[in-house]
Amino acid sequence: MNLLTSFIKAVAPLVPDSAVALGVREYFNRRHGTWGMLTALQIDTKNQKATLDLELKGETRPLRITVERYELTTTGDKNFIEIKEFDTSREWLNVLARDFLKGKKLEVPEAVRTIL
Repeated sequence: MNLLTSFIKAVAPLVPDSAVALGVREYFNRRHGTWGMLTALQIDTKNQKATLDLELKGETRPLRITVERYELTTTGDKNFIEIKEFDTSREWLNVLARDFLKGKKLEVPEAVRTIL
């Protein structure tokens, strides 16, 4: 475990979800700004829920993604998130996401696992 991960793990319980959401939003926008902007993010770590608002390039309306339940697991030294229940503001995306995300575990970095 590196120093940054250790630090995040130590302070994460003390940081409100709104501060975590701000950090995640800034990280996402720097890393994926070519797609558009993550304009709003609310994370409820206690109930494992999240809501994202995205203004994607080429879209005329914002996209809202509501994660009603996610689950974090660790296998060996790898961390995974599985989106258990979700809904979006685009019906076609709901169908596509169910086909491709249902039962899938996505690997996440240790630092992300620590804050979620």
